[in-house]
Amino acid sequence: MATAAQTKATTKYIKEKQTTFVFRCHNENDADMIAFLKSQPNVAGFIKGLVREKMRESI
Repeated sequence: MATAAQTKATTKYIKEKQTTFVFRCHNENDADMIAFLKSQPNVAGFIKGLVREKMRESI
C-alpha cells in the first residue's frame, strides 16, 4: 500500500504531466464500437494511433 507521501507525489505528477479525456458510449447504440474497442489489447494506444494518423493526414 502506498504511503501518504507517495500518493501525494503521484497525484501531483498526474496533475502536472497528464491530461485525461473521457467520452461515453451508449450501450445499445454504440454496441459495435464498444465491442471493437474492448477487443483491442490497448485501447488508449489504439485511439492515440488513430489521432496521430489523422494529424499526419491533415499536414
